[in-house]
Amino acid sequence: MSDRLEARLLLAVLREDWSAAERLAASRPPDPGVFVRLCRRCDVHPSVHAALARAGKLSLVGERAAEELAEARRKCRLDNLLLLARVETALDALRAAGIVPVVLKGLDVLHRFGVGFDERTLDDADLLVAPADFPRALETLEAAGWSGPDEPERTHWLRSSHEMPLKSPGPVEVAFELHWDLGQEKRYRIPVNEVLARAVPLRVAGREALRLENHDAAAHLLLHHLQHYFDRRLKWAPDLGRIAAEPGFRWDVVASRLAHWGGLAAAGLSRLHLDRLFPGLLPEEAARALPAAAWRRLAILPLRSSHPLDLVRGSRRRIVQLWLAAAAFERPGALPAYLLHRGSRDRRASRGGDR
Repeated sequence: MSDRLEARLLLAVLREDWSAAERLAASRPPDPGVFVRLCRRCDVHPSVHAALARAGKLSLVGERAAEELAEARRKCRLDNLLLLARVETALDALRAAGIVPVVLKGLDVLHRFGVGFDERTLDDADLLVAPADFPRALETLEAAGWSGPDEPERTHWLRSSHEMPLKSPGPVEVAFELHWDLGQEKRYRIPVNEVLARAVPLRVAGREALRLENHDAAAHLLLHHLQHYFDRRLKWAPDLGRIAAEPGFRWDVVASRLAHWGGLAAAGLSRLHLDRLFPGLLPEEAARALPAAAWRRLAILPLRSSHPLDLVRGSRRRIVQLWLAAAAFERPGALPAYLLHRGSRDRRASRGGDR
């Protein structure tokens, strides 16, 4: 059974386009199991329930789906409260070591945009520290009970990534990612110390922390979406919309940062997907600032998908991921060396991979 109607309904709900949502639901009642599974796969199940409940539109998805989404939202609240309790402990430990980290993505959004703790999932806690502080930050958290990967996986992460996965102490583990960069070194050239110098104070769980400056945050989200190969996780898109609506936000500044980071081409392809998912979320200024070159669009044309949620097909396959990485690579002349590096890296890896 096709899930395209359910996918279109999901996008209409996230856009809060109620006329479109009502039209879709009237054309064929959505399958409740299919709809809820899509919401979960797209990692927006609490956001969908919150939007439907605020608008008094839960009947659009049917009683069964409404009940399952309500239960998922309640679980999201409990999961997030547990994660934030672990974040408090981590921030206290890092501060005692003289390190104030930058919180990324969901931790930032929940603490400054009035989004309820039961309306957006937090899969993990992402913290960014200066590269020079990373060894001490890692040592501090592990001394406080966090656990990182064993060898040889630990060395793989250090050589090949820009973050280290950690698990919190306690009977219920919470995932953390301790970043020393915002993207892979071989793919981008992000001046992390400049980014940290622009970071803005933010109170997180009652503690002093930092967040990315808005233009850096938008640039990071666009690159992050490509790093996940245009998968179906959609919660980053409303986050980007909130950041872009902040006073003084300018897309030409985002483009300038991305060009400096070597990520303008990647962001242009991410913007193509975003325009497909949420037409009108970004203004014409964003399309002008973040172009997707014709040859790059042509390069991914054989992979393009007609599904409402997808830009490309088969993005979980390694060959497709390498194809997408090549199409988005900023400097075509350096592409052969990059692909050789990636092939060598994949052979070295024992576990893990592109994050």
